[in-house]
Amino acid sequence: MCFSYQKIAKEIKNSDKVILHDDEILSYGSNRICYLYKEHPSKIIKISRDSTHWKRGHRQSLSEWYVSKKIKKTGKDSHISLCHTWVTTNRGPGLVVDKIFDDNGKSLTLRKLLFKKELTVGSALILIEDVIKSFSPLGIPASDFNIDNFILDGNHHDYKLIMVDGFSPKKLDFKTYLLLKSRRLSGFYTHRKWQQAKSQFTKCAQEVYAGNYCYAAAPPLHATSKASSDNSCG
Repeated sequence: MCFSYQKIAKEIKNSDKVILHDDEILSYGSNRICYLYKEHPSKIIKISRDSTHWKRGHRQSLSEWYVSKKIKKTGKDSHISLCHTWVTTNRGPGLVVDKIFDDNGKSLTLRKLLFKKELTVGSALILIEDVIKSFSPLGIPASDFNIDNFILDGNHHDYKLIMVDGFSPKKLDFKTYLLLKSRRLSGFYTHRKWQQAKSQFTKCAQEVYAGNYCYAAAPPLHATSKASSDNSCG
């Protein structure tokens, strides 16, 4: 993994700087912010919320990048948003990732689908478990089953959810190395993580479906412009 990190550092150093603006913010996570990549509309850029300690904020980005590399080598379809390359930006190093959107060009999270009552809580649970089943043969070790980590891909008649965050462990350590090397271990890991998260996931989905849109949502940064209020639950 250390050799791959050297490759990442080289990619960042050699890339052209991308200038990001507040009005390009798509969403907030607990450690990262997603920006539109205006030069490439089918992509987004993930940035660490704390640019001074970006390696810590990007720990999951690093492991997601490893997972994406593994999946791309298989050439198989997956229920994750694939990561591509690293770039430097005016807000710190960023990871370029596929943008997921519906047939109207909108990125609708599971939170939005539940709030709009396009999906019931029961239907959402079935779709999530379908995603989890698809991970097992591919060896995808998902760790974070937040309702904001799933986005509708394609049309609204044949629902397909894509996991855009949390489809890898949150740390880069020997345990993560083993998970990335073993499909069997990855399958056990994902199943256990889902069983641990299922009750809280269900409660969150029920709250949002009942009209409490901001339940358990990640807060925006305090020092952003109007984009903060547009994407905020504050």
